[in-house]
Order: sequence, then C-alpha cells, then structure tokens
Amino acid sequence: MALAVGAVLLAPGQTGAQEPSAEEQREAVREQGAAVAAEIDVLTAQDAEIQAALTAVQTDVAGQQVVVNQATDTQAAADAAVAASAEEIAALEAETAALNAAIDQMIIDAFLHPPLDHALDAFKADTVADATVKNGLVDIQSDEDAATLERLAEAEEELTVQKADQEVLAAEATQARSEADAALAELDAALAVQTQLATEVEARLNAKLSEADALRASDAALSQQIAAEQAALAAALAASQAQPSGSPSSIQPAPGGLATVSCPAGGSITVAGAIAADVQALLDAASSAGMNMCGGGYRDPAEQIALREAHCGTSYYAIYEMPASQCNPPTARPGTSMHEQGLAIDFTCNGGGALSRSSICFTWLSRNAATYGLFNLPEEPWHWSTNGN
Repeated sequence: MALAVGAVLLAPGQTGAQEPSAEEQREAVREQGAAVAAEIDVLTAQDAEIQAALTAVQTDVAGQQVVVNQATDTQAAADAAVAASAEEIAALEAETAALNAAIDQMIIDAFLHPPLDHALDAFKADTVADATVKNGLVDIQSDEDAATLERLAEAEEELTVQKADQEVLAAEATQARSEADAALAELDAALAVQTQLATEVEARLNAKLSEADALRASDAALSQQIAAEQAALAAALAASQAQPSGSPSSIQPAPGGLATVSCPAGGSITVAGAIAADVQALLDAASSAGMNMCGGGYRDPAEQIALREAHCGTSYYAIYEMPASQCNPPTARPGTSMHEQGLAIDFTCNGGGALSRSSICFTWLSRNAATYGLFNLPEEPWHWSTNGN
C-alpha cells in the first residue's frame, strides 16, 4: 500500500504519452488518497503506511481547495458580469423612458404648432434677416427632433441586445454557482476523510504512547523507541492538517509619511505624503466643477489585522498567509491593500455614500483622475489608487 501511494505521489513525468492535466492528476491522487484512508487499519499498520496515507489525503484536500478557489473566482466574475449588465440595462431603460417622454412632447408641440404655422411665420417677418433666422430655428428644431428619434431607435436596439446578453450571463452565473457548490461539496468530503483518518491516528498515538509509558520501567530502550516513532508520526499528523503556506504579507510604510488633505465641503482625507498635493488639487478641481468629494484614504494595518482575525482566524497563517478567498467574507491579507500605504481613496460624492457608476462624480473622475495620478479599480467604482489596485 505504501508503494502504491508513493507511486502516485512520486512517479516521474510521463514520456511519449501526453502529460495528464492538473485536474487529472488531482483526480488520481484523490482516488488513491480516499482508497488508502478507507482501507488502512491505523491501529495495526506500519508507521510508514500511515504517514503515506496522511500525505495522500492532504494532497487530496489541497487539490480540492485549488478547485474550490478557481470555481469561487469564476462565480464571482460571473456574478459581477450580471450586475454590470443589470446596471447597463437600467441606464438604457431610463434613457429610453426620457426619450419617449421627449418624443411625446414633440408630438404635442407638432399638434399645437403644425409645421405650416412655422412656415407662415417666415412671411410675417419684418425683414429678410428675421425670416432667415426663423427658418434657421425651424431647421434646428427639425434636426434635433430627428436626432431624438434616431437615438431612441438605437437605445431600444441596444436594450434588446443587452437583455439577450444578460440572459446568457445569468445562465453562465448559474452554471458557475452550481460548479462552485459541487467543488465545495467535494472539498467537504475530502476534509471528512482527512478528519476521520486524523481521529484514528490520534487514537493510535494515545494507545502507543500509553504502551511506551507502561514499558518505561521494564524496557526503557523499547519505551524510548516507541515514543520516538510516535513523535515522528505526530509530526506527520500535524503537517498533514496544516494549510498550504503562501508567501507572508509585507506591510510597507506610506511613502512620504502621512498627510491630511481638506475636503472642500468639510472633512478631510489622510493619504500618503507623496500624493497629498495631487489629491488636494483633484478635490479642488472637482469642487470648481460643482462636485464636492471626500472619502476615506489611509487605513491602519491594525484594522486589517483585526478584520482577518474576525473573518479568517487568529493563527499567524490565518492572519498573514491564508488566501483571501478562503476567508468568510473574503478579506485582503494585511499589507496587500493600497489603503495601508495611503495610496488609495474610497471617494464619496456631495455628502453621499460610496460612488456608483451612475454618479456624476464617477463620470468626472473617469475623465480627470488620471491627470492627478489616480486610477479606478473596475470592480469598485468608489476605489481609486495610484496603480488601479
């Protein structure tokens, strides 16, 4: 059995035949790991067999976690696409409603003031110049009316296409959610196998260590040998239950220290000193354009650490290394947020909450923020930073 597990875990790459995909490799390990865990008699097996089983099951869990992370990311992207489509549909529906209202008014105006009336007005003009101006105004109005009708047709066509696209996106989101649920169910099953095996190994450890204690007086050497063997097995058990370790977080200081910029309508934003002048200029320019913005900038890393403790766990791994997608809810690792360097701002507009894409402030920022060195994170309309992250 140990040789079988080793063959799965340590076999060299195939030659000649096509290399199996990552998913096929995970499936092979999963099947072997489950078989080992189901068939091994932990109380009577050799330590090497048990350690091989622990390794195989942990490899299974790690592979399943990768699948879950990928499926969760796919689902999040699909849900975001549906939400963006819904926003576009809402905007188009609002535009078509406004255009229809304008056309209704245009029909009323045409009924109350037929084109013939406008034509006769030219004959009533006192001078040729007045007649020319009146004819010009009629022509302008006609062009505007034609443009309104044309835009209505375009908007209705765009709305039809967008609704059809949304149906496709919604179906894709449903499929992604189903696949994420299935992946999570497989991960839960793998974890259940791992937990059962760990429980049995723990029982073996208790039994063996108790035996070592009983032998201490009669055979100290054997007692020490058993204790040493079980210490190695205990280390293997602990290693098999550990989460995969990512690279530790690195919290960088705010470049140029911290500085405070004033919001034109009151309040302030704390940012890195290196960008303070640009942010102040941006706020002042927006205010001159009729938009008073403020928001939140620098966030103390201690706050992010507290969030990780609440959402991810209190161990060093949970706080500093666990992938954000494995937290509930997903939470950035300390040191990965641009806010912690004072290089990002979550903007508010005219005393309201966080910006949405429909906000006039978002429109202004989209056109002007790059001039001041700030760029948007597409998934978050309110979040602007020096690198768009």
